[in-house]
Amino acid sequence: MQLFETTRLIIRKFTPDDGEELREYAVYKQQTDFEAFNEWPTDLEGCQGLASYFAGIDNFWAVCRKTDKKCIGFLAWNGIDSEKHLDLGHGFIPRYNIEHMDQEAIEGMVQYVFDTMDIVAIDARNENEWVEQVAPLRRIGFAELEDRMQMTRWDWKQQKILCKGKYLD
Repeated sequence: MQLFETTRLIIRKFTPDDGEELREYAVYKQQTDFEAFNEWPTDLEGCQGLASYFAGIDNFWAVCRKTDKKCIGFLAWNGIDSEKHLDLGHGFIPRYNIEHMDQEAIEGMVQYVFDTMDIVAIDARNENEWVEQVAPLRRIGFAELEDRMQMTRWDWKQQKILCKGKYLD
């Protein structure tokens, strides 16, 4: 199932065929000492199982290039708290993440969430030293708070983010 498209990307549900890309991402993250990813499998069979698991739940989405359908990363909804803040997760394979495709995917997800859900804000909880994780959030305009980065619905509307070739209201 496809969630939405951007100019260069398709955001869709995972399939078991995405296991190789998840493996590439998991191996990369383990090499960079991202402790949170030490639990992820790094063998192909384990990553195909992880892709199958992601395919069966509603909060993980594969980010794929339109040109060749290659899965280059993921977006995840890690939960919604009682104040209607959605916790957004994301990860991209660096060698495929060219010309800010990560930013394009996150912008699309932010717009999708604010268009379709009763959410007040989107939070991202990334360590500042995770430069690749926080860079697209900064470029989009997420505010840096003490314990997270955040985009409120009001701030999003004020920015008039360019997406799909038109300004969004």
